[in-house]
Amino acid sequence: MRQMIIGNWKMHGLRKAGTDLASAITTEIGTILKERDVVLAPPFTLLHHLFPLLSEHGVGLGAQDCHAEIEGAYTGDISAGMLADSGVSHVILGHSERREHHHEYNALIKRKVMRAREFGLCPVVCVGESGRQKEENLAEEWLGKQITECLPPDFDGIVAYEPIWAIGTGKAATQQDIESRLTFMHDALARHLETDDKSMRVLYGGSVKPEDAASILAVPGVGGVLVGGASLSARSFLGIARAGLPLAS
Repeated sequence: MRQMIIGNWKMHGLRKAGTDLASAITTEIGTILKERDVVLAPPFTLLHHLFPLLSEHGVGLGAQDCHAEIEGAYTGDISAGMLADSGVSHVILGHSERREHHHEYNALIKRKVMRAREFGLCPVVCVGESGRQKEENLAEEWLGKQITECLPPDFDGIVAYEPIWAIGTGKAATQQDIESRLTFMHDALARHLETDDKSMRVLYGGSVKPEDAASILAVPGVGGVLVGGASLSARSFLGIARAGLPLAS
């Protein structure tokens, strides 16, 4: 399985800064793309502007959310059709920050997943446990619930495991934590999707840094990483994207 590296810029980047960052990344991305897929998810305001540059270099364009409806009186929202029209190929859904700050719930995320697929977008669905759930040994129960309630039975997108207790804290989960969680998730996905194939991409996201990226990407079952803060630096993001690859890459 080709691993995927996604950079989630969150609410960062005006046009010049975003262009400079994307240019710095694409300038050196060529050899990495021989081994891995790369997607950048800038703010909505930069999607249409960055699409020509990213597509020219073989980098996918991602969005950070979409609405569950096709169109309508939803002030401030953006539809899956609008994203597709801007050149977007992937859309992040159910990120922990949207669950927390926008009160998004599993059934709504499932509707967004189905709408994204309707317009040819690949949904990247985020799931993860809180620190309290981890301490109370409820992580697997919670992850299983998110998988079954967020993903339609014919889901063919990407899942991102993001331990909420690691996001923005500077501490990533241990390799043992990640392997254990992803083993459970691959089994849960196989059961929910009623397939024996456990090759679906499951990314890891949670304070990924260049210095620990190689060890994370080497964990069995890891299909890539979802990078937050470190994707705002070309040097850091490229370091993560090429982590563990032959020196020539």
